[in-house]
Amino acid sequence: MNSKTGQKRSLDNSLTRPLILVALLLAFLIVANIAITMMQPKEKVNGELWLINRVVSGQTVEASILSNPNMTVQRVRLLGISAPLKEQSPWGDRSRQRLSDLIKEQKVILEFDVKQKDNSDRLLAYIWKDNLLVNQYLVSEGLAIADPYPPNVKYDARISRAQSKARLQELGIWDTQNPLRLSPRDFRRQLGN
Repeated sequence: MNSKTGQKRSLDNSLTRPLILVALLLAFLIVANIAITMMQPKEKVNGELWLINRVVSGQTVEASILSNPNMTVQRVRLLGISAPLKEQSPWGDRSRQRLSDLIKEQKVILEFDVKQKDNSDRLLAYIWKDNLLVNQYLVSEGLAIADPYPPNVKYDARISRAQSKARLQELGIWDTQNPLRLSPRDFRRQLGN
């Protein structure tokens, strides 16, 4: 090998290593930024701090507002989702248990939308645990179905995207080996609820 070829290879190696390091650093920063962005709410969360006292089902909890400890415990229906009933085994129990594991006896932020109560006098809210939109998370794990509740539609697009991803990955109720046979809404209709 002549000295010019050796010098050229040495020059190529001295330029290649820094370029690879820069490319790896950029890739790391991009991935880290995506992860941080996914955890942070897209919109500013404008809610109140509540304590979750009890998880009733995969879509209903009992909670008390921390700013007024004398206020009675309120039933809260998670917006934008519909979770299987306990009779829809095993999915109803799994949904309730996962929600319980996430937020029972935890401080959370309840964020309200246009309409604050349903016909059953339950509060209607999005639940934030740290930077996690719990409503969306349950859908992303295939433990609830995206179910719009107009006029409360603030996070419908996010929840719908989470459902599309869970369906593609066949998670939870979308598992082709053991799917949820009826939507929670259709199951409730059959029960006469």
